[in-house]
Amino acid sequence: MSRDSDDPAEAFSALSDPKRVTILRTLWKADGPMGFSELREAVGMRDSGQFNYHLGKLRDRFVVDGDEGYQLSVAGRRVVGALLSGAYTGDESAVSSPLGQPCPSCGGEVTFRYEDDRVWFDCEDCELTATNTIPPGAFAGYDTATYPEVAQRYLRTRIQHLSSGFCTTCEGRVRISVRRVGDIWPEEAGSLDDLPFVVYDCERCGDRATTDLGLALIDRSAVIAFYHDHGVDVRERPLWSFVSLHDSAVDSADPFRASATFREGDGALTLTVDDELTVRGVEHY
Repeated sequence: MSRDSDDPAEAFSALSDPKRVTILRTLWKADGPMGFSELREAVGMRDSGQFNYHLGKLRDRFVVDGDEGYQLSVAGRRVVGALLSGAYTGDESAVSSPLGQPCPSCGGEVTFRYEDDRVWFDCEDCELTATNTIPPGAFAGYDTATYPEVAQRYLRTRIQHLSSGFCTTCEGRVRISVRRVGDIWPEEAGSLDDLPFVVYDCERCGDRATTDLGLALIDRSAVIAFYHDHGVDVRERPLWSFVSLHDSAVDSADPFRASATFREGDGALTLTVDDELTVRGVEHY
């Protein structure tokens, strides 16, 4: 039976007892597979029968029993990773500071804010707001002054993950489409109604992520080469600077074509894509 057919309620139920979470954490910290007695002692449970009962609830789904002993399955590692990231513990405090980068829409001052597991980039002078979720653990070990830079690096990896076709929530297959903002959020689009946005819809869990067209294209070879020719490493450029509110447009509806233009110095590069984000044209000028 595949993991997709497992009952989610049953999976969460298996993690309902703190002793089972302790078993997972113990295996996470182990240098390698652990035998039954070794694991029981490390967990601190004297009753062998009770320990076996709790271990049995984790076996196969979160813990696998191999020739050398017990170890975490991929799902088990995911659970512990989520706990360490702070996704289930909420161990964060609110942070707010100037981003230090101009708004790509109006040039105004942008404020960075992190609160309730979510980052916000808010322009003080216009309607532009960008937001996304980031687990508290992503900021662990960093000074709050570096949070804006850390957030942008984290979001860059998330966009790359989505562009590769994987959901950042469940790793399911993602369907990628390019649509007008007005078609995505008809009641909230405002002046951004005709702006092309990229939509990532997970076919498994139904999660949806969106980004503007410029951000979705920054890892394309033509874009990387363009900036390299101008002495710029796109990995070192702030993510916010690639937002293309004034340099992207829906060019035609049938067939659907949208374009984003990247500028550096006296040069420019325009990529034209279809409704599945496939590049259909590259123009230098």
